[in-house]
Amino acid sequence: MRTSRLFGYQQLHEGAVLITRQCRTVNVVRGQEQVSELLSALKSEDAQVVLSRYANGARATASPAR
Repeated sequence: MRTSRLFGYQQLHEGAVLITRQCRTVNVVRGQEQVSELLSALKSEDAQVVLSRYANGARATASPAR
């Protein structure tokens, strides 16, 4: 059985990463630090889980409670 891939990504020439869901843009990750975090997470974790997290606007690292 083949699993479908909902999320995809493309690194743009300006350094940003475009995140898509079913070929529609859902988020753009900008900034050298954030892009580096995303790309390293994609290498070490399940890409669909990582892209889902970033598509929903969440960062890879938890922010301190306020």
